[in-house]
Amino acid sequence: MQVENGASTVQGLRSRFSSWPNWAVGVGCVAVILIAVERGYEGAFYPIGMMMHQPSKMNAAFGYRILLPFLAAQLQKLVPSLTDHNCFIATQIVAIVSVVMLSGGWASLFMPKLGRIFGYAFVTLMICPTIDYWNFYDIALVGFWTACLLLLYYDRLAVYVAILALGTLNHENTLLLIPCALVYYWNRLKVWQLTLFAFAQIAAWTGVRYWVISSMQGGALFDNRIWDNLFFWRFYHMQSIFFACIAVVPWWAVACKGWKYSSSLLRCCALSLPGLYLVTFLFGKFDEARQFDAFIPVCMGFIACWLRSELWPAPDASSGFCS
Repeated sequence: MQVENGASTVQGLRSRFSSWPNWAVGVGCVAVILIAVERGYEGAFYPIGMMMHQPSKMNAAFGYRILLPFLAAQLQKLVPSLTDHNCFIATQIVAIVSVVMLSGGWASLFMPKLGRIFGYAFVTLMICPTIDYWNFYDIALVGFWTACLLLLYYDRLAVYVAILALGTLNHENTLLLIPCALVYYWNRLKVWQLTLFAFAQIAAWTGVRYWVISSMQGGALFDNRIWDNLFFWRFYHMQSIFFACIAVVPWWAVACKGWKYSSSLLRCCALSLPGLYLVTFLFGKFDEARQFDAFIPVCMGFIACWLRSELWPAPDASSGFCS
């Protein structure tokens, strides 16, 4: 018995030490994203201090994205010597580490060999070009979407609804996950179960939004951008639109290669891309690639499936083995 325990201990230590390249790449990717954040700037339209202490005075919908600003304010109460900037960076470090780790786990589902390293690197490549002005929610948004997709993959629906609600405190576009989840479970749940699941998601999202909006007096619900986007050539610089496009479109094009190898979850979650386009048209700006950060985990999954089919081809590759 002691020999077996010793052998298992040695095997466990060996597996831990053999995974050091994953940890090294993960730490490096966290550092790269953090440096990109530090090289951003504090916009006059999003003052960090006001978002932490007076969110109801923020422009448009910014003030309703209160999760990390609230945590930053609580951190400052615990350690009064910390500046607003210090607290902001602290929350972003937590968000960055979470996003990188979750992305590694997500990508490894579709590409078991080297999937974690691919996930770490890919999320870094896609997030960094979208970072310009400082805000609390962009990086965390990718983390919440990735976490929700992982929970759907493992059929942890109760936890998924809870994370959906928490993520809504960070950014309201978690609403776009609801139709994706319902389509994915359309033939997987009984009618009453699907109805209950739909109700739980909608109730969680609307409940959180109602609570946040009702607690913020006088703030605008959204920033209307329809006119700007209809006549984009008048309001945007073509150079900024070009750079926003080249930051995301090439990855989307590669992701198309993975469609035939992908799982039903990825295909259902691809519905979020038209939703992000619509939300951007109504309330966002097409010269900001960050508007599509939520699609990063889905894009990552498709590309991981394609890479797996190219690097480790299987006899049934055309049937979609990336499940």
